[in-house]
Amino acid sequence: MEGNVSCFSAVYRLLAILTGVLLVVLLSVVVMIRGASGSHRSGGPSFPPYAHHEAVTSLAASQNRFTCDLYTKLAEKKSGNLFYSPFSIMTALGMTYAGARGNTEQEMRSVMHLSDDKEVVHDAFMDVVSDMKIDAGDYELRTSNMAYVSNHLPLLSQYDKILKEKYQSTAKTVDFDASEEVRQEINAAVEKETNSRIKDLIPSGALNSLTRMVLVNAVYFKGLWAEQFDKADTYDREFWTSNTENVKVPMMYKKSKFRIFFDKDLGATVLAMDYQGSRLSMVFVLPDKRDGLAEVESKLATTDLSELHRKLREVEVEVSLPRFKLEETLDLVDTLSEMGMKDLFHYQLADLSGISGKNNLFVSKVFHKAFLEVNEKGSEASAATGMTIQLMSFQPYGPPKFTADHPFAFFIRDNHSGLIFFNGRLLMP
Repeated sequence: MEGNVSCFSAVYRLLAILTGVLLVVLLSVVVMIRGASGSHRSGGPSFPPYAHHEAVTSLAASQNRFTCDLYTKLAEKKSGNLFYSPFSIMTALGMTYAGARGNTEQEMRSVMHLSDDKEVVHDAFMDVVSDMKIDAGDYELRTSNMAYVSNHLPLLSQYDKILKEKYQSTAKTVDFDASEEVRQEINAAVEKETNSRIKDLIPSGALNSLTRMVLVNAVYFKGLWAEQFDKADTYDREFWTSNTENVKVPMMYKKSKFRIFFDKDLGATVLAMDYQGSRLSMVFVLPDKRDGLAEVESKLATTDLSELHRKLREVEVEVSLPRFKLEETLDLVDTLSEMGMKDLFHYQLADLSGISGKNNLFVSKVFHKAFLEVNEKGSEASAATGMTIQLMSFQPYGPPKFTADHPFAFFIRDNHSGLIFFNGRLLMP
């Protein structure tokens, strides 16, 4: 009888542990679409200074390093095109980092290259998130943080305060026993925040009665080129997918002033194209060789993206760029774990006690969905700043040409904060 009681007690304890296992699902969403109709001249807004300027500068440096690390890992693991938002991913992780403790906290800080002072990190996110909620007029750029919390999970007041004050996210209480209803509610909210570009973010079966929290970050950007491509100049041209194989794609053409730099060390030409208002720029990294992207990607892993951007100088350039559209769905658990964020995803090792006061939470999924469209439309902006010595040799033979007719990498940079909002590569338009 005593053995039966002991066995019963063990089973009871096991059930208690199982029902106490709390899952955190991180969802990062980004939509970036360029090409709304209409155009007008704008000098661009003057950006107000951040309240915590040094904190934002520190976060930008950290996020630039995280972007390079993540890009390198994803490029190794994934074949074909790639598109994602390091900003969206890092923001969702930042909300989780606020509740991380012990080794879990240390691993997250190390992988994201964050400051030892968590308050500095959260202050930076607060400034950036608040800044993105300002109506710019010239473009649409916004971010939304959402927290869905189980009615069985009482949040610590300090964690709830961080979500509200630093990430502008109000925790909504839901019943994960009705997981399908909650899933549909979250997906509907994401669809609304992304102007219907992202649908069914959370797949069926991803949530269940053990889920205790879902953190969502959605980023939406819609802007116009500062220098519009004329559709009449778009023509079919070869895009070389390798040294010997090519496909015909619509290639846009524009001769105008753009910022450009030839980087001998990188073995690539870097071109920046502003969007209306000059808040964001799309930066293209085009390898010198048709099959040179893999080599360039390996060098980008140790490249200071901010320094790369500072090398750009404005000059008249003939730009040929393919029209393309990318859609991406990623589960980042394995990737982040391989980068060193291991404990966070392990049900026995994760320490997220800063969320509820109990050490029984872990992250089960990191879903990320992204959409990108590049086309001709845009409007006018920006002014000349000069030319580098590297470009002078081009001048006797006419404007330099930037012909993106083979695989290239790209990123979209916020010129105010220095943060990288979007990152990817195009192997096949």
